[in-house]
Amino acid sequence: MLKRVRKISILLMVFIFTAGCSRGRDVTVRQEKTAAASTSSEVSKIYVYICGQVKHPGVYKFPKDARIVSAVEAAGGLTSKASPDSINQAQKMKDGQQIYIPSKTEASQKNSSQKERAESDAGKININTAGKEELMSLPGIGEAKAQSIIAYREEHGPFSNTEDIMKIQGIKEGIYNKLKGNITI
Repeated sequence: MLKRVRKISILLMVFIFTAGCSRGRDVTVRQEKTAAASTSSEVSKIYVYICGQVKHPGVYKFPKDARIVSAVEAAGGLTSKASPDSINQAQKMKDGQQIYIPSKTEASQKNSSQKERAESDAGKININTAGKEELMSLPGIGEAKAQSIIAYREEHGPFSNTEDIMKIQGIKEGIYNKLKGNITI
């Protein structure tokens, strides 16, 4: 029964990952060829999907503490079009993670759009990183609301967009309309 559940889980992961960025290629589960991979128990294994500018995109099986560089190597390395600086290859992988390696063209487009965004956000307060004093400088935000924003971030993680600040008790559309020109994420 456990083997059947594992097979179904793997097939489900492969299906989900192929919808992400396989670009019509067949995706197969491959196992990293190391001594550690063959001696570890199944419980300490993770599966990751690496795609984009690698020679052999697919789902690979690794030890729990493996890093992205191992996935790049297992996938045959980067293609000549890859932008290796766009991904932190020293980062630890997580089970079910999708690792996308962009091309140099994609990376340069992303960098230029990030630069434009940074220029338009100049002078705005980042609600994901601002301290209490900075938050209190915003219209309609006193000490209690500033503390509520910080507590919310600590409990739920960073805000996904500026509108999420309305999840804070006491900040509704009226206050948000006063804030939106002064805040960023």
